[in-house]
Amino acid sequence: MAVIVVCLYLPYTCGFTSATTPSVQTTTPSSETDDPEPEALTTTSSRSSNGAHGRSQSLQLNPTFVQSTASLPILLPVLIPQTLGATSNTDSIFRPHSQAPPFSMALPDRGIVRNKSTTSLQTLSALDAQSSTWGNVSHLIQPKSMAVSPPSRKIEDVAKDKNTEEQSDETIVEMPVLRSRKTREMEYTTENYSILPTTLGNAGLYAAIHAIASQGYIQDKTWVGTLGMPTDALSPEVKDHIEGKLLTERDCLTVYVNDTDVNAHYENYCKVILWPTFHSQVPAKPESKAYEENIWLHYVAVNQAFADKIIDNWKQDDMIWIHDYHLLLVPGFVRKQIPNAKIGLFLHSAFPPSEIFKNLPSRYDLLEGMLGANLIAFQTKDFRHHFLQTCTRVLNIATEDNGLLLENGRYIDVATIPMGIDVESMNARRKLPEVQDRTQELSDRFKDKILIVARDKLDGIHGLKQKLKGFAEFLDRYPEWESKVVLIQIATSASPDDKLKLELHNLVEHINREFGGDINYQPIHYLTQDIDYSQYLALLSIADCMLVTSLCEGMNLTCHEFIVCQDGTAGGKGYAPLVISQFIGAADVFGGNVFHVNPWHPGGIADQLNEALKKSIVGNNNNWRQLYALTQRHSALAWYRTFISGLEKAWKEQWTRHSSNVPRLQIAKLREKYHGCKKRLIILDFEGTLTTWDSPKEKVITTPKRVIDILSDLMDDENNVIYVTSQRPRKDLDHMLRMVSNIGVVAESGAFIRKYGSTKWTATIDLDTTEWRNGILAMLGMANIPGAQVDEMESGLMFQYEDSGTQDISNGHAGNLASRVNEMCKDQNVEAHPFERGLCIHNKIIKKTLATKIIEQDLTLDNGKLSVDFILVVGDSEDLFRWSHSLEDLIEAESIVTCVVGKRHTDAATALASISTVLSALEKMLKVDAV
Repeated sequence: MAVIVVCLYLPYTCGFTSATTPSVQTTTPSSETDDPEPEALTTTSSRSSNGAHGRSQSLQLNPTFVQSTASLPILLPVLIPQTLGATSNTDSIFRPHSQAPPFSMALPDRGIVRNKSTTSLQTLSALDAQSSTWGNVSHLIQPKSMAVSPPSRKIEDVAKDKNTEEQSDETIVEMPVLRSRKTREMEYTTENYSILPTTLGNAGLYAAIHAIASQGYIQDKTWVGTLGMPTDALSPEVKDHIEGKLLTERDCLTVYVNDTDVNAHYENYCKVILWPTFHSQVPAKPESKAYEENIWLHYVAVNQAFADKIIDNWKQDDMIWIHDYHLLLVPGFVRKQIPNAKIGLFLHSAFPPSEIFKNLPSRYDLLEGMLGANLIAFQTKDFRHHFLQTCTRVLNIATEDNGLLLENGRYIDVATIPMGIDVESMNARRKLPEVQDRTQELSDRFKDKILIVARDKLDGIHGLKQKLKGFAEFLDRYPEWESKVVLIQIATSASPDDKLKLELHNLVEHINREFGGDINYQPIHYLTQDIDYSQYLALLSIADCMLVTSLCEGMNLTCHEFIVCQDGTAGGKGYAPLVISQFIGAADVFGGNVFHVNPWHPGGIADQLNEALKKSIVGNNNNWRQLYALTQRHSALAWYRTFISGLEKAWKEQWTRHSSNVPRLQIAKLREKYHGCKKRLIILDFEGTLTTWDSPKEKVITTPKRVIDILSDLMDDENNVIYVTSQRPRKDLDHMLRMVSNIGVVAESGAFIRKYGSTKWTATIDLDTTEWRNGILAMLGMANIPGAQVDEMESGLMFQYEDSGTQDISNGHAGNLASRVNEMCKDQNVEAHPFERGLCIHNKIIKKTLATKIIEQDLTLDNGKLSVDFILVVGDSEDLFRWSHSLEDLIEAESIVTCVVGKRHTDAATALASISTVLSALEKMLKVDAV
């Protein structure tokens, strides 16, 4: 079995070289000129990313770093700002993150490595390392982006375009295509590029999959993704050469998409729309072009390109594992072309409540794309709950214990599978001499201080503002910690939000000025840069506390890394506590073993920090052991195994139960069984099996003559016991089946039964619906759905609406009603169950099997056997199919025939396609005794 791992960027990219390119390059500015001046090797505060005190800052490159990378002409130096508010040059102790990528993957070992050796230590990384922006990887020589800016949708611009079109032919001048950047004067050939590990994308995913594969747990894997760089400037020959080399040497399938689509997909739609929405923030700047329909089309184009690549290369039994919010349409696109594919979708990010998600104009398309998967997994139970609730409220889909049941009967498993890290490899990396050297260096530098460490992406979602305010409140409330505690905040990947950067700068300056008071002490060391990974591990080892205040986040694997580094073996005191936001996945994983904070409550952060630091001084070995055990239990390997086994199980259950895999009901065999039996029980669903649902506006409810004739013919045989089951009220069924006397009827989904040969109705449960009925009736009355109608039944309510041109909106309203009803009445055992064009609202325990149990009792003999020797159940009631098969101990299994109607996943043994085929089958079956 091959695993196809699908993510936006491949773990590898390309770096080009040129004969005219010096071995050490300077950063290339994004200039429109053909021959830009090289970047200066010095910078002043006006050009610094942190603007520290107006000093000129010389660019200092680590000599060891330069020497180790001199043979790689694709590497460029990076401007490293000093620590903000630094009082001396000793703060340059924090080294820049190595220009080697945050992870590195050796060529795949063609053999299967069964041992768990961690000799390949280069596979490790800071798992939440933030990547560069697409098309702007400064340390690699790559083609410039040729993306065309999307057309404006402003009214005045459209008017200008119209005026231009109305010009005469003589005045029309053919204009060149404008591109965002011009291509450098260099050739990109098959001879001057190298395959290198990327600095883009999900480093945690890359490292986890590589570590699992290197230990022999994945025998056959293939990556699918883009190169993470502009490719329009590459010739078809170069593209083909790169694609072939990546496939043969790295097991990668390269997806080529034009620069315009990739740029608009990622920079406009994913970053501006999906990322904030999925993290429960209404996206800012709704007037931006990211909200225009043409931006959505770029997202669709990229997803379609991925789907096409998968479809072209898919083989039977391949397992397709799609990752994150960039590719939500891919499962649906692939499912349409490969109905029997094993498709899994894992969201590394958060998922928002339905109230936020439904604001997306593309909400229907995104959800339907996700529902192409067999298994959808999230980091936390809350994100899973939000997704299930959103599907109900937006698409009116019924939720069950483990997932979703679609209208066509297809079941989708929805799970919580938190991601982890490779603990063994990380422990091995920590033993390297360079990490030990960094540990000693940092221990000496901060030997008299209590260290709180933090490492976050510099954006609004990761809660840096809230963290700084909470830390300031901590120093104000608990002055005994002043001059003792230092917060080292690493802010990676500079944010384009200048307002946020200025606010953070001012907060840091204010706190250092307010609580410093000593030239040798500053409370906050704030670095708008990443640091060397070895030094990062050292910092985690000597820390006294970690503080995470993200407003919303999928997991945050830095928490796992911190726990591993706190074993007390690397020069630190060890067993330090975690103070983390209650809104991140790690809070669920570690439960009560960490200090939870609300990022929006500075006082709460202050109090929890105080408690955590007091605990840190004492140390708590037992608490750390529990955290470490949880980190091992939720490791990268456990994550992989749980997901893959879950997908395999979900696919088997779903696909083997699909009607296309269920044998067609053989009429000849049905005749033989029917004719060869003396006593028969036949149960037929009414709606969807014998007849369709009538319109809610239909005043006169009738039953087709053909159905009446068939039921009458069945009743004419005294050896037959016939029951019809329905969701309708018993008064309607009395009217609709009045022409067939003495037939058995089950009404209101099992709440009432009229036994075969009787005219008396019997309730199967004690019905008392007065407590909840009035409130729900008022709620349904306010529903703004075209053609909606509420029918009151004795056991509940039937809410139906017309199939109109606003079906998506109607389904959304109905789903929202179902969710509200279920939430409001969860303590009263009342539920709203969606069906086509409506909702059925009744007590949870009402099922058709309540009535069939009574039927079973009536047909059971004194010896425990059934008085019938043939059972036929036809319809779409899965509970009836399961009940029928449970009788195999009382009657021969070959004499039980279950048949589903329509295309759906089912427990039935046979299938028929439509109502007409059901009626035809019954007619042919009846002719047997007449022969």
